[in-house]
Amino acid sequence: MVDMNGYKEIGRIEFSKELVFTLYGTGILALFAFGYLFLYIYSQFTGKHSGTINLLDMIPGLLLFAGTLILHELIHGIFVSMYGGKPRYGAGIYSMLPYLYTTTKSIFPRNRFIIICIAPLAVISITGVAVMAAFPPQWILLPLIVNASGSVGDLWMTGTLLRYPGHILVEDQRTGNIIYGRESDRPVKASSAGLGSKFLKGLTISFTAIFLLVIILPVALNIMGAESFTIGPQNSPFTIFEYSGPNKNQEFGQTLFLDRILSLSVIFGLVYAILTTVYKKGS
Repeated sequence: MVDMNGYKEIGRIEFSKELVFTLYGTGILALFAFGYLFLYIYSQFTGKHSGTINLLDMIPGLLLFAGTLILHELIHGIFVSMYGGKPRYGAGIYSMLPYLYTTTKSIFPRNRFIIICIAPLAVISITGVAVMAAFPPQWILLPLIVNASGSVGDLWMTGTLLRYPGHILVEDQRTGNIIYGRESDRPVKASSAGLGSKFLKGLTISFTAIFLLVIILPVALNIMGAESFTIGPQNSPFTIFEYSGPNKNQEFGQTLFLDRILSLSVIFGLVYAILTTVYKKGS
């Protein structure tokens, strides 16, 4: 039990809509940064270089990815329990974006709360790197990359809490935190307003829409009996999706070019940020 004597609420860290879109957008950029990082580590461990991966070969990786999302929250909960709290788990949708969460009614000292925040990133990354040589790249890399990029919110919270004195106490509120401090402590402003957050919001909307489209599209094309389909000029640097119809084994294939999808999303994000900023100033 934390001693609250001499402490009072000095501030709150709220996950506003703008902040959520900013973190999601940053997570998309981090997806590629961690992708290159783990691909490099994988090549150093195994001497192999992963190329384009067919989505059909990624089914085990997608299942591992789903399991990793659950494991991520369970690790948060394990560390909550280690420090005397009782974790609660759930899922929700905020501003059309889905999320899983772990929360508790317990109050923790700042440094313990930070450990709870970053534990999934550290545990899953270290474990994954240790065993990656035993798995095909499409199985192990996707969970590692998505877990790391999905930890952007945890890292942002860690960075924000480090701006407070080490003696503060933190209470989780699922969509934010309550900060308790001494009489002399002052709240830290955590804002996401500005052109940068609008850019990341636009990037998030565009990337999510395109990614969902090219995940659903192969199923529709297969039902319609299409032999092939391409988004973008065929066999060019501007191709973002390729589909080939069923072969003699009734297997269809598709290829995503995530780097090109990101490039389009960056362009959309910039246009969205500029237009919304100009419109707001003109209104």
